[in-house]
Amino acid sequence: MVVMMNLRVVNKACLQKVCKGLYYIPTSRYVIIEISLGPHMTERRPSSERRIEILEAALTIFVEKGYSDARMDDIVHAIGLSKGALYHHFHGKRDLFIALIEHWMDQFSPIERGGKMRAKPSREIIQHIAKFTAKLFQRNPNWFLVEPEIWAFANRDKEIRELAGQLYARVLGEFEALIKRGKKFGEFRDVNERMIAMSIMTSLHGMIWFALFKPSDFSLEEYVDLNMELILDGIAVQDIK
Repeated sequence: MVVMMNLRVVNKACLQKVCKGLYYIPTSRYVIIEISLGPHMTERRPSSERRIEILEAALTIFVEKGYSDARMDDIVHAIGLSKGALYHHFHGKRDLFIALIEHWMDQFSPIERGGKMRAKPSREIIQHIAKFTAKLFQRNPNWFLVEPEIWAFANRDKEIRELAGQLYARVLGEFEALIKRGKKFGEFRDVNERMIAMSIMTSLHGMIWFALFKPSDFSLEEYVDLNMELILDGIAVQDIK
């Protein structure tokens, strides 16, 4: 006998696997159960992978509904987890949102610290970062659309504001280090490193506008290339003829 059943109503410790999606309960009369795992679930996932899966689902929910209207039940429904499993990873919506901010910033780790990029001129590394950010946008615009929600929450919540401030400071610090390095090796003239770092970062924030309004008269790549050219040409050491 085959019975359709959701995994959440079965004590998994009692199940014996037949093949993928099919199990039996070892009783005097074996009952084969076809388990419905839901569209986003796998049979067993490492805790770190499950956590990322939850964060990716939360990203979509927070973008679609905003923090205030999003519910933990929305995330439970989106990935097919039980509410208990979700709360095993996160204590509540605020805890989940904080983790999402940290995960969000991980996506924007802008400096490729090792390998060939380390030996490149600062200008090339900055351009590489900008192109990487554009590719990230093309893979998932939600990483940009969630940022205004983070800003709004930061305006209301001191802890979130401090966390977001620390993460932005990290990115600014990395850009500042590149500008300072460029000055040291004669690429850039004597400029305020933090001011230029802020100009670069706010230029990349323009991708949020692309995510919202989807302009058709120029491409994201054209926008990014032109803005980096304007900023970097503006601080470049000019050859004297």
